[in-house]
Amino acid sequence: MRFLALLKKELRESLPWLLLAALIVLGVGLVRLRPRAPFSVADYWQYTSGMTPGEPVNVHYLVGAAQLELPAVWLAFIAPALGLVLGVRHFWVPLFTRTWSFLLHRSAKRSTVLAAKLAAAAIALVVPLGLVWISLHRYACRPDVFPFPEPIKVFASGWLCIALGFVVYLGTALSALSTARWYTTRILGLAFATLAVFFIIAQWKLTWIITLTILAIAILLIQTVAAFEDREF
Repeated sequence: MRFLALLKKELRESLPWLLLAALIVLGVGLVRLRPRAPFSVADYWQYTSGMTPGEPVNVHYLVGAAQLELPAVWLAFIAPALGLVLGVRHFWVPLFTRTWSFLLHRSAKRSTVLAAKLAAAAIALVVPLGLVWISLHRYACRPDVFPFPEPIKVFASGWLCIALGFVVYLGTALSALSTARWYTTRILGLAFATLAVFFIIAQWKLTWIITLTILAIAILLIQTVAAFEDREF
């Protein structure tokens, strides 16, 4: 029950930010997809390619730009930004307001407090952004609106962006929990997360992307748990 109470508290405090992030991605997706909705499949081809009925279809148009590429680009910025905001809200704000002592000297264990914050961040990233992304993808795959479905790679890239948001969250948390000075090693947590995000995005193979994402999350998670358990607030 203590875990659930803490989880509800963290989600309630994070609600405005996760709703804002989800609405931005949803708005960009609807703006991108809506202008093509009134067209039939035949009209769509003529509208996007300038081709006339009966003309041979160039293979280029079959592998053209995906409808969700623009929303995916926005998601690549929104998810890490949400992870940064949640990290500041969960770890930096109690540091600035000096409320860590009050929170940790309650009946809940340290591990319970940290688990509630991590779970709240995961839910705040996965549920609103994930539901919006799934909804946009399902609409973009409708055969009565668009002539070909969205590539699975674009759909997977959206979930990768959400996972990178959690990487940034852990890096922000680790920097907050560090007792070092800013001009020494305190910034290393956030710096590592930022470099990891750029390095992962630069990869081409999906297996490498997934492996590096899991590795970055594992490294930051272990360091965050150790720093939280050892720090004297």
